[in-house]
Amino acid sequence: MMDGFYRGFEDRYRGSRELISQRLEAYLPFLAPLKDLYTDYPILDLGCGRGEWLELLMREGYAPMGVDLDEGMLEACRASGLPARNIDAISALRELPDASQVAVTGFHIAEHLPFEVLQELVAQALRVLRPAGLLILETPNAESLVVGTNSFYLDPTHERPLPSLLLSFLAEYSGFARAKIVRLQEPAELHDQSRRLGVLDVLTGTSPDYAIVAQKQAAPESLTAFEEAFEAAYGMALDQLAARYDHALEHRLAGLEHEVATSREQLMTREQFSEALEHAHRHHTQQLNNAHCQQTEQLRLIQERHALDMDALRNQAALTQEQNALLLQQSAELQRGHQELVERTAALQADLEQSIGSNLTSGKRTSDLEAELNQSLNNAHTWYLRATDLEAQLNQSLGNAHTWFLRANQHEQYVQTLRESTSWRVTGPLRLLGRGVRAPKHIARSMLGRSLPHARLWLARRPAMRRVVMALLGRCPRLTEKLYNLNRSTQAPQPAADGSVAPLPPMVDQAPLTARGRTIEQALWAAIKKSQN
Repeated sequence: MMDGFYRGFEDRYRGSRELISQRLEAYLPFLAPLKDLYTDYPILDLGCGRGEWLELLMREGYAPMGVDLDEGMLEACRASGLPARNIDAISALRELPDASQVAVTGFHIAEHLPFEVLQELVAQALRVLRPAGLLILETPNAESLVVGTNSFYLDPTHERPLPSLLLSFLAEYSGFARAKIVRLQEPAELHDQSRRLGVLDVLTGTSPDYAIVAQKQAAPESLTAFEEAFEAAYGMALDQLAARYDHALEHRLAGLEHEVATSREQLMTREQFSEALEHAHRHHTQQLNNAHCQQTEQLRLIQERHALDMDALRNQAALTQEQNALLLQQSAELQRGHQELVERTAALQADLEQSIGSNLTSGKRTSDLEAELNQSLNNAHTWYLRATDLEAQLNQSLGNAHTWFLRANQHEQYVQTLRESTSWRVTGPLRLLGRGVRAPKHIARSMLGRSLPHARLWLARRPAMRRVVMALLGRCPRLTEKLYNLNRSTQAPQPAADGSVAPLPPMVDQAPLTARGRTIEQALWAAIKKSQN
């Protein structure tokens, strides 16, 4: 393999040093009891890589030594001042004396070795460990469907996946007292039992890595300190996630089945549906009748109010006309009085000038004439004020007449809008039917007969409604016969010029003819028969 390739590969896909160090802290509880059993803590790390585990052990007070065959990895260890050397794992183990290490660790090394070499590695680790010493081997978790089918083969140096049961059995078969399967990297939210699992959780939720923590046989009192770490539960297996998913799925299916059963019980039968439909139809018909009655009553009140307003307007207009005539007459009288006053004033002035010219010494006559002239001027001013007052009254009467005229137009527009509204057109048949019900039998029959041609024309323009009406008539033969007889009686054919009778138009199939149309049709039949003779 090219120099530095595996170092670059690890840097991209293994994860940062901080992330790996954080993950490896989960194994420290297994090592902690060793400090109570021994005074020194030598640990051999196989395939130390970039040295994250070595750095963590040194920080916790252990004496680790790392071995690796990749120079790129060893350079990273040396750059950090970590103890590491270039030697293969088996050779490093063989060099060590028996019972010389408190722990042997190997993170992501087992999957790189042939199985025979892995067997020897486990056996050599058992030899070099002290009593109660630990073997920790971490490897990709083939139980994860994503790892076992994809990411495991991303590393070209991997041999084959190692199932957790195989690696655990290998440790126990080699002579270790016990082995614990540790899964530590599954998402934290999967531990919430109330969370609903999906298919993606089952496929990707299992921890991508697992470890086997195996312990060498020792005195029972020495192993007691490790009980808490070995008895704890670590992660979830694939079958646990699948079981949770199946249980949740069965619960949801049971709920759906219950809802379906409840909905089935709530479904109406055909008879119940027919009864509900008939009840809704009766209710709708009653609402239409009530609306028709209300609109009819409102129209009646509006018409009565309109008639009263029109009468009041007519009376007011007549009164206004009389006042205007009276005002015009008074104005004419004022004009005549004013004209007479002007004429009298002119005559008095002429007389005054004549009297002054003839007798300048007649002071008494002049005074009388001046007094009479002043009185005439005062009378003229009084008549002018009365004329102004009459003109103001005339203008006010004209304004009142215009206001009543505008109110009359407003009422007429309201009535016209009501007659053109959709509700008025829709309730038209109901009003006609109501008048027919209240009318005597012969009048109702005549009204129904006159309405049949319009109904035929209305149905002929609406094929969908025509099919519904024909279906209803097909279910009521007696009603159909009565309508047909009524149609024959109201549209009896007239004899032609030669005495023949034109055929009756069909009941609904064609549009009805007007009186002029029937006359033209009879004339055509007479012409056809005459040409045949």
